[in-house]
Amino acid sequence: MPLQTDWYWCNKCGGLSFAGKAPCAARGIHDHSQSGDYSVSMGPPASGEQNGWKWCNKCQEMSFSTTVGPCPGGGIHEQSASGNYSIPVNNPSAPGQPNWHWCSKCQVMAFASGPCMSGGNHTFSGSGMYTVRVGLSIPGGQDQWRWCNKCQCLAFDGYSICTSGGAHTHVGSSNYKLTHDEPNAPGQPDWKWCNRCYGLAYSGNGTGVCARGSGGHNFGGSGNYVLSTATQGQSDWSWCKKCQLLWYGGGAPGACPAGSTHSKEGSGNYIVPFV
Repeated sequence: MPLQTDWYWCNKCGGLSFAGKAPCAARGIHDHSQSGDYSVSMGPPASGEQNGWKWCNKCQEMSFSTTVGPCPGGGIHEQSASGNYSIPVNNPSAPGQPNWHWCSKCQVMAFASGPCMSGGNHTFSGSGMYTVRVGLSIPGGQDQWRWCNKCQCLAFDGYSICTSGGAHTHVGSSNYKLTHDEPNAPGQPDWKWCNRCYGLAYSGNGTGVCARGSGGHNFGGSGNYVLSTATQGQSDWSWCKKCQLLWYGGGAPGACPAGSTHSKEGSGNYIVPFV
């Protein structure tokens, strides 16, 4: 049974949602800061599993599809683009974290009784006890890096500011994986995550220019990432000498926070692995 990783628990609404930060029933966006990396089965159910679970492309939450519940993104959940997910239910021997439940009001999968879009808190009456696998992310690097189709930069998955306005948009992106905090890894070190714009920027030339304004990138809390020009993955990634960000140069150049569009001048052809 194939498993899809990058599902996360929101510590505000208690729901299970996919990857990026989307509208939350507790207001604002989902907060995945305290979550593990959960994995959910896709396709026909195995013994002891219940299928019919769907992903909503507005709020990113997992909800049951027999009755479509209200969505924090407005209206009801939009499940037309979703695969068919299967989750173990009432199966004490299933591997993973137990005590997940279905809310009979908003239809979402939730671990704790957080705010419900139907009013009050989630109601678990009538629910079985579901088990969701956790900690199965692919080893050998840090994934959840995404390409923003507006500014063309590589940004860590989350709701942050984009040079082209609003938040980064990761629709159509692969799940990229970067080597970090490995002193002997081949390639160019000193690439850092900016905790303001979520972009990946080269720190060997100062702090560059950040889309959030008021100075350069802030690398506090970042690991030391290593990029290579001789690995397997997707090529045509470039360093912008103006803002220091890594951006995809295989199409039209995106907006640069230092003004105009990104520059390839002086850059190597970086290759970024993806899963």
